[in-house]
Amino acid sequence: MKNYLTYPFKVMRITQSYTGTVSHKPHTTGSPKDYPIDEACTDSGKEALYCPCDKMKLIIKYGQGNGGTNTLFLQSTSKVYFADGTSDFFSMQVTHPDDSDLKKLRKGQKFKRGELICREGKDGATGNHLHISGGKGKIRGNGWVKNSNGKWVLNPTKGAYKPEKLFFIDPAFTKILNSKGLTFTNLPEEKYKTGTYKVSSADVLHVRKGPGIEYGKKKFYSLTYSARKQIRELTGKKADGYVRGVVFTVSEICGNWGKSPSGWVCLDYCEKL
Repeated sequence: MKNYLTYPFKVMRITQSYTGTVSHKPHTTGSPKDYPIDEACTDSGKEALYCPCDKMKLIIKYGQGNGGTNTLFLQSTSKVYFADGTSDFFSMQVTHPDDSDLKKLRKGQKFKRGELICREGKDGATGNHLHISGGKGKIRGNGWVKNSNGKWVLNPTKGAYKPEKLFFIDPAFTKILNSKGLTFTNLPEEKYKTGTYKVSSADVLHVRKGPGIEYGKKKFYSLTYSARKQIRELTGKKADGYVRGVVFTVSEICGNWGKSPSGWVCLDYCEKL
C-alpha cells in the first residue's frame, strides 16, 4: 500500500472542529492559522491515537508536571500521500494527553503505522479528548508559533491544512460517529496486492532501487541468485532486469509498483499467479 495518511482514531466523534466558535475560532481567524479538531472518540474514557502513516517520529515533547499543557509534535519520516492528492512530509500536533502517557514517551521515539502513540487525556482540559492539528512539511522551530490572536498554532514548513484535506478514512479501521460536518475521503482501493507474480508483457522488465522510474536500474549481478538463475534458464544469457516468464514474490505495494526480492518492478507488465 502507498504511504497514505489515514485518520488516527478507531472512532471519529469530533466534538469541536476548526469551524467551532468556542476555543478554536482564534486559531482559524488569526495569522498564521491552523485548523484544529477536538476528538473525543466513543465516550468520556481514554481511547488511543494511532500512528497514521508508515512511520512517525516524536520531535518535541512539551509539558508534563507543571510545565504547561501537555503537547506532542510528531513528523513522518518519509513523504505521505494526502487526501487532497498531494504528497509531502506530515507534521502533527497532539494536545491534552495526561502525564501518565507522556512519561512513557521520549524525544526521537518512532512509531509504525497502527501503533499506539498516546491516549486521550485532560491535561489543560475539562474532559478526556485530544486536540490535534496537522500540516505539510517538517516541524519548524519549537513546533508552534503564537498568531495574531494570541493562540499557539502548529508551525510546519509548508503550512497547516484542514484535516479533511490531509487524512483519508480507512473504513476497516475508523468508524464515523460524528464528523461535525466535515467531509472526508475514503482510502482508495489498491489495484495490486502482495503475492506471486510473473513477467508477462515485457521482454526485459527493469528492476529499480525504489518505486518509480526516477530510481536507478539494477544490473544483472545486483539481482538475487534465484532471479539470475531464472533469467539464464529462460534466455540462455544475462539480462539487466526480469525477462518474460520470471516469477517473483511481492512483499510490498506502492501504487503500481511492487517490491520483489531483487528490487522494485512495475506490475503493469506482470500477471498475478
